[in-house]
Amino acid sequence: MSRWVDAELAVNLAAVARATALFLPLLRRAGEAAVVNVSSGLGLVPKRSAPVYCASKAGVHHLTRALRGQLEDAGLDVKVFELLPPLVDTAMTAGRGTGKLQPDDVAGALLRGMERDLLEIPVGKVRLLRWIDRLAPRLAERVLRDA
Repeated sequence: MSRWVDAELAVNLAAVARATALFLPLLRRAGEAAVVNVSSGLGLVPKRSAPVYCASKAGVHHLTRALRGQLEDAGLDVKVFELLPPLVDTAMTAGRGTGKLQPDDVAGALLRGMERDLLEIPVGKVRLLRWIDRLAPRLAERVLRDA
């Protein structure tokens, strides 16, 4: 089990942090640049059946927010966007859940959010989940418990 945990954290969180650290020197010199991190609605409200995934995506959420603040404080023109999609219809999610969004729809939402300079871009059901979590966090947890 620990190998699975280590692998999931390595892919979902550590790789994001390492890639950002590697590319940041190039982005700083670009004049105008952007980082786009993909977290998840499950990084905001955890689902009981996927605690490590949810924790890794929560880590991406906080990493993104902290990085955004650091770059702003340094006066660098590197925007840091966060895409928060719901379940997306990919090979990885085959056989899981219903009401999945198509990858093209998620990509379109990202581009529209970036054009509007939205730094956090919730997509589909995640927009509603954010509001439910703010107003009634226990309700948000119950909604995901049976999802």
